[in-house]
Amino acid sequence: MSIAPAKTKPAVVDLEKQIRRGKAVLRELKAALEDLEDRRELAGAKKRNAGKPGVSLRDAAKELGF
Repeated sequence: MSIAPAKTKPAVVDLEKQIRRGKAVLRELKAALEDLEDRRELAGAKKRNAGKPGVSLRDAAKELGF
């Protein structure tokens, strides 16, 4: 009796899958980094403007022509 060798996926398919997954991970990391940068910018703006009077939404909309 001969035993047929187990069929394995070609290395190229595995490599392509790894590349696709790597690109997906990089996209997720980029989005997370952009969110963190936005939070840092917002925290800095809040710190710079602490104690200053704000502008109401109605006045802001009026200035912008809404």
